[in-house]
Amino acid sequence: MLLPYILISLSLLVAVSCYGRVTNYNETIAKKLLGMAAAAYGDQPQMCLDRMFPSHDVQIVLSTTKKMCDSFGNTCESYIAASNKRKELDVVFRGSRTTGQIILQGLNSFIGVNFFGMGVVNRYFKIGLNVLWPPIRQVLKDPKYAEYKVVFTGHSLGGALATVAAARAAREGLRPGEEILVYTFGAPRVGDTIFAANFNKIIPNCYRVVFRQDIVPHLPPCTKMSTYDEEVVGNICVAASLMPYHQGTEIWYSYSMRPGSDYIECVGNPKGEDAACSNTFQFSYNHYEDYTFDHRHYFAVQVPEFGKAGCDVSTIVENSEDWIKS
Repeated sequence: MLLPYILISLSLLVAVSCYGRVTNYNETIAKKLLGMAAAAYGDQPQMCLDRMFPSHDVQIVLSTTKKMCDSFGNTCESYIAASNKRKELDVVFRGSRTTGQIILQGLNSFIGVNFFGMGVVNRYFKIGLNVLWPPIRQVLKDPKYAEYKVVFTGHSLGGALATVAAARAAREGLRPGEEILVYTFGAPRVGDTIFAANFNKIIPNCYRVVFRQDIVPHLPPCTKMSTYDEEVVGNICVAASLMPYHQGTEIWYSYSMRPGSDYIECVGNPKGEDAACSNTFQFSYNHYEDYTFDHRHYFAVQVPEFGKAGCDVSTIVENSEDWIKS
């Protein structure tokens, strides 16, 4: 009976605010990548990048891909951009377009598939990556970009696809895991505990940004620790065989994402599912609209709409100055 309380105590001690940084998470990088993730929702990602990046650091879209990724006609999309100044490739994935696509992701969470011997992942995410992968592999194998580091990013479904893409790139030897950076925003659980453990071994820099009570990072549900005191330890995820579990490090903005907001680097226990971070919430259907709001808003931006508007900062009512190029 003491184990749950010990885990909670350790987690509360280890979770670290941004004022005592212990990871390589960089909020400036996160904001730029969130803008790039938003651009994936629009039809002209280059327009977004031109508005977000200064003339001395031009981001060039090398390719865009849009493919049907399920039997109901839903599509998955990605684009690849390059910064010759920073010698960096950014592989960006779009989030879900329709409610039906979201439902299909949920249904496919019950159908885990092997992912290159790394463990089990959601079937929908593997299929989505498979249809988008050929042009990504082509760019990563291009000798012209051999010395470029690679960043994978995306919001929601895009974050899930970014995660499995990063794993595949490392697994296929296209880049050493240490040269891969992953930033996701509101991404769901991608695979099981074995996948999470293997992912963490090969890709040390993966940051899952979570805003407040965004419910998507808590889907599909993990296995919870059995206890008689549900209110105290009911939200502790355990590493159960073949069950959903997060990889990487959660970066939790528990209250706001406006400039200067505090955040927590969730490096406590259980690893990947820190019990002192967003897992502390008990979700209720009565507050579904609040959870949806948090999922769609990151860094004071309504993510899909911002991208569809061409990343025009004038569409941001609050704190637009925070998105002006510098």
